[in-house]
Amino acid sequence: MKKFVAIFFLLLCAASLHAKDKPNPADFNIKIHISASHFETIFCGGGFCNHLYVDTSLNAKKIVLSGLAVHYDKSDMLIVPGDYQVKLTKDNHNSDSTLLGQEYDLLLPDGTIWHCVTTGISE
Repeated sequence: MKKFVAIFFLLLCAASLHAKDKPNPADFNIKIHISASHFETIFCGGGFCNHLYVDTSLNAKKIVLSGLAVHYDKSDMLIVPGDYQVKLTKDNHNSDSTLLGQEYDLLLPDGTIWHCVTTGISE
């Protein structure tokens, strides 16, 4: 009986982990266009990891967003150019009214969320 309860508990835990809440697309109310993406390998946490940079247009401003690379099926992935939805998660009010340091969550087509930060601005 104890084995049955233990197995049932493990199955219940596994099912609850698998049934993660999917993000609500309505929460991602800002539209951006990604025109390019690339990796840079950096030293982080005692090893090397890929940092992802994307060139975007946000409210007619060209900015660079960066964050840890999106990991899928044992590989780091680039984000394909196109239109995406983001939501602002941290709004830093800079004295020069730039978007630097603002943090976003970008919703990918498979429901994955990529957390990124504004790290550059261009014309």
